[in-house]
Amino acid sequence: MNLEDSNRISKLFNLFNIFLKGVISIALNFPETKFYYAKRATKTIREELVLIVKERREAIEQKLSDSPPQDLLSHLLLFPDENGKFMSELEVDDNILIMIFAGDDTTTVNFNISDKVFTNNKKVGNIFWLKMITEQKDIALSGGREYLNVVYEVLRLTLPIIGSWKEVLEDFNYQGYSIPKGWKIYWNVPATHMDPKVFPDAKNFDTSRFEGAGPIPFSYIPFGGGPRMCLGKEFARLEILVFIHDVVKDFRWKLLIPNEKIEYDPMPTPIEGIPILLQPSEDIT
Repeated sequence: MNLEDSNRISKLFNLFNIFLKGVISIALNFPETKFYYAKRATKTIREELVLIVKERREAIEQKLSDSPPQDLLSHLLLFPDENGKFMSELEVDDNILIMIFAGDDTTTVNFNISDKVFTNNKKVGNIFWLKMITEQKDIALSGGREYLNVVYEVLRLTLPIIGSWKEVLEDFNYQGYSIPKGWKIYWNVPATHMDPKVFPDAKNFDTSRFEGAGPIPFSYIPFGGGPRMCLGKEFARLEILVFIHDVVKDFRWKLLIPNEKIEYDPMPTPIEGIPILLQPSEDIT
């Protein structure tokens, strides 16, 4: 959104963190609950977004700038759908809110968990490192299958988003339970990714799962599935690949708290922040 006001940025940042805490919470809307504070924060965020959208729309209409910022907000305001209809301010607000939610902490979580997974699976990390040294490849650009398989397995084991809410569109039965139309259900990704019938020895880091034909259809769903699959999935994979490449190429590291616990609130967060000890690679080659 190209915000430059530090006070406004700080305000939105603090409100967004409150909102995150209540994304996956019991819907008890009374004081002192996460849901209550999340709803209040969301209301204030929307009010602030309405002002930001109005300011940008006025700037565009009055041509206060020869070249409006080429960001998401400008695109949402300037480009109609296939029927020539422009988004309402509420729709613009919704899109910005979901984009911030989907693209902010999720990336940081992936980086943190990649560190943890690599350290706990030194054999994989060593192979990754030796391959780069011997082949002299920039894996971020080459995108070799063996490197991508590492990213796929990282995402299988620990996801930035563990599921989402859906509304039941028609009655159905599942494992002896009748689920009526209109109910809200929560689909849980780890329930599939850690199913030993789908992924044998599911807790073990094993990139060979993605060799050949790979997992059976609809069993590997870190980005969801169907028409609502995450739009940023390829960008997320590339980010993780570049991060792993740059860190593994230049450093070796160890966890200062090897068995650090991870809590989901709502994203996987190491409770101590994954403190690590870095050592430049040239010191050990």
